[in-house]
Amino acid sequence: MRHFALAFLVPYKNSPEGPGKMMESGKVLEDELKSLALMEGAIRVGIARSEAFLEAPPSADLRYEMPWVNSVVSFAVPLGTDWIEDYLGKVTRLGFKRVVFENYHKVYQIGSVVEARLKKAGFRASNIIPNGVYRPGHTFERPVPDPDLKPPISLRYMAVGAGVGEFGWSGNVLVPGAWSNTFLGGVLTDALLEADSLLRENLCTQCRICVRVCPTGFMDMKEKTCVRIGGREHLHNKKRGDYRCFIGCGGYVGLSKDGKWGSWSTGRNILPEEDSLLPDLYARLREDPANAMAAKNTTFGTRGILDRSLENTNPTCAHCSTVCSGPLEWRKALMNSLFDSGIVTRDAQGREVVANPRRNAAPSTR
Repeated sequence: MRHFALAFLVPYKNSPEGPGKMMESGKVLEDELKSLALMEGAIRVGIARSEAFLEAPPSADLRYEMPWVNSVVSFAVPLGTDWIEDYLGKVTRLGFKRVVFENYHKVYQIGSVVEARLKKAGFRASNIIPNGVYRPGHTFERPVPDPDLKPPISLRYMAVGAGVGEFGWSGNVLVPGAWSNTFLGGVLTDALLEADSLLRENLCTQCRICVRVCPTGFMDMKEKTCVRIGGREHLHNKKRGDYRCFIGCGGYVGLSKDGKWGSWSTGRNILPEEDSLLPDLYARLREDPANAMAAKNTTFGTRGILDRSLENTNPTCAHCSTVCSGPLEWRKALMNSLFDSGIVTRDAQGREVVANPRRNAAPSTR
């Protein structure tokens, strides 16, 4: 972690230029917060005010848990691409395993630096846990598991409102220079920070490859959803029930409908067409000893994803975000590699092996 001299900072409320900022040799707090996040590893940083989300869905409410919040500092961390071809091509998932584990912690570390800087300036601030935290009272357990999976606050909505990125058809946030191959983070604060403009660059080419590589049918190919953020309408696909994605990405199921390709999941459970049946199905799958690895993969502590160990980090899907990591020809090549990669099964020793790959290179186990 880098260290900065803070001795000469003066609260902006004592400045003639207005509330919610600070002065340090003529440099406002907004610029310093962005520089801190970028120097710690973010690829893009932006700021939004609470009023940008007044017409957005409930999980965009900055004040849901803390009524004092006025602004959010949103940022994106790139995941790199060195591991993607091996992952989608079923060569190995070990690279992505480490990328997921390390970058969730990196996101929180960047947020901690921004949070500390705001608190040093005399403001209240709260670093957002990047994943694995749900609204109070949420339960996965039977007999009445919750019907949806809503976080206290949506980092995707925050990123769009702060100009960090824009929705792609998948509903993932596309960020200049990284597309949707990022993790998002954010810090809430009572500082009245100056908001950034919405992103005007449209990165999504509407190729719909994200839909084609989803083995669970979570996304719709044609029907769209409109979300209003920052006074502007933002479109993405109309998604099916959240559990459809959660069960798939968790590793309980992963075969395509035609059975010719799949994710890294060895699960062969069949998802019902009715989304209303999914919460109870997930609760039952979670209790089945045969799904022990998937259950660990979807078990979080009080700090959400940050309490999941590297050992229990076993990504199986995330196809929609990883395939959208470059120009159209790159996306097509990754999609074809996935479709030719075969399916993952277990041998007599319980090791993951790839069956029926339609490519020359022999895959390794896990």
